[in-house]
Amino acid sequence: MATAAAPTPAPTPASASSTGTGRPRDPRIDGAVLQATTELLEEIGYLQLTIGAIAERAGTNKPAIYRRWPTKAHLVHEAVFPPQDPDVIPVGDDLRSDIRTLVSIGVELLGRPAARAALPGLLAEMTSDPTLHADVLDRFAAATWGWMQRRIEGAIETGEVRAGVQSSTVLELIAGSTFVATAIRPLDQIGPAWVDDVTDLIMRGIAP
Repeated sequence: MATAAAPTPAPTPASASSTGTGRPRDPRIDGAVLQATTELLEEIGYLQLTIGAIAERAGTNKPAIYRRWPTKAHLVHEAVFPPQDPDVIPVGDDLRSDIRTLVSIGVELLGRPAARAALPGLLAEMTSDPTLHADVLDRFAAATWGWMQRRIEGAIETGEVRAGVQSSTVLELIAGSTFVATAIRPLDQIGPAWVDDVTDLIMRGIAP
């Protein structure tokens, strides 16, 4: 029997397939591991979380997890921020309404207990792990960033947004405001009125 090799970078479940050698991937293990990761984050937090504890909760072993995710941070990122469903991206004709929708989505996503527990650790890991940083950027670039770039460029052409506004800056404003708010405020203080205020400030900042 082959011995388990040291953890090496591997594709995440969102992009991996069973085309390699050995037994096919079991998607049930992926789901059990992601669920166990979320549960343990809420129970013990990021710093106390270990691959061993996740494997035990999910009914698998550490080598099986490392074949799917190269590090704890990669696993946590996928568990807390799963691949985005294209259906959540706004498709309306009102830019203010679309931005408000993204702010609301940010509050909902970052306000989840697992996300609040994971974000400080993930941000720290991203500064020293270029592969994690690239994975995070690729995840967002594939959906929200591409949509926002097209939306802002179109709004500039119609005169709704002033020339020179960068779509990446708009997204950073949305992500930054929702991150700070969910990190320091009780969630019952981040309601529709707060979302409206943030949306209004962004719209005034990008207006002609």
